[in-house]
Amino acid sequence: MKIDSPSSITSREASIRLEWISTRILPGVAVLLLSIPLCQWADSNLPNGIVPAYIIYMMIVIVLWSMYMAVQYAFVGIAQTWKNNTHACNNQTATNESTAQKPVFLLEAMPVYNESEIIEAACEAENTEEVSEAEVSEDVYTAEAGELAKESHASATYQQGIDDFYQSQAESQKKKLDTIHEYLLYIMSPFVYEEDMDEFCTDLLRFAMDHNYRPEVEWKRYKTKLSSLDVRHLLWSIATRLGLGKGKVYSNDDCACYIERRFASLCVTASGEPLSHNTLRNLTVTSNSDQIHCDYPGKDGLLFHIPLQLGGEKG
Repeated sequence: MKIDSPSSITSREASIRLEWISTRILPGVAVLLLSIPLCQWADSNLPNGIVPAYIIYMMIVIVLWSMYMAVQYAFVGIAQTWKNNTHACNNQTATNESTAQKPVFLLEAMPVYNESEIIEAACEAENTEEVSEAEVSEDVYTAEAGELAKESHASATYQQGIDDFYQSQAESQKKKLDTIHEYLLYIMSPFVYEEDMDEFCTDLLRFAMDHNYRPEVEWKRYKTKLSSLDVRHLLWSIATRLGLGKGKVYSNDDCACYIERRFASLCVTASGEPLSHNTLRNLTVTSNSDQIHCDYPGKDGLLFHIPLQLGGEKG
């Protein structure tokens, strides 16, 4: 790309560039900056989620730019009309003064007629020049509109990528919670009364959504007595599908802390002494009296080995 040196730029080119900067670039930057607080104000006053923020921003930019262009073209039209009227009045005044100072004879009529043609030719040249400038400005404006449309499309694509990502994350999380809830309803039905099942599952699902959640109330209503091994296997089966292990979301300590709070009366020795935290961290230890066993995930890493989900697991 060839870049003109300052000495090679004519005064006309410099004028056009200065006009382009003052009438397009600077107002465009002002419109973009002014649109930000207006977008924030509109987003805060509209109901949440009714219109995405980027749509509001684009609409404000378009409205402000349209208003600016309308006002600009209105002033340009008024100025051009005033300029033409002034030019015509000056020519008429000059003609009248010339006529008053000296009578025009037949032999002198021809030079006067030639001067009129010269003036008309100059006016036509000036109008042609103005039309050329308008065409150049229109071409530049069209190019800028294309660039703005391209930037707007890129911004919309970027925002769509963010929205789709978080929507996918939310759908994946909901699927996990629904699968765990189904497992709890099935595996705990022999041990928890039906009227208590919603409350029992709700607390465990809160832990499934937040590994830092710690229950405040112990669960004490059982149809059949459970052991600490049973609830440890229950927590392991759930946490391993949410990511259990070193460097993952859930740790053995998270599960042990939940068990200590929620199933405190089950976490005691035969003599009634509370089991240590390190003992409860061992989630997969087994015995011959286990009633709830560790449910190891299949190839999909999510489904449980219960009748309602076995059909959905392949391999």
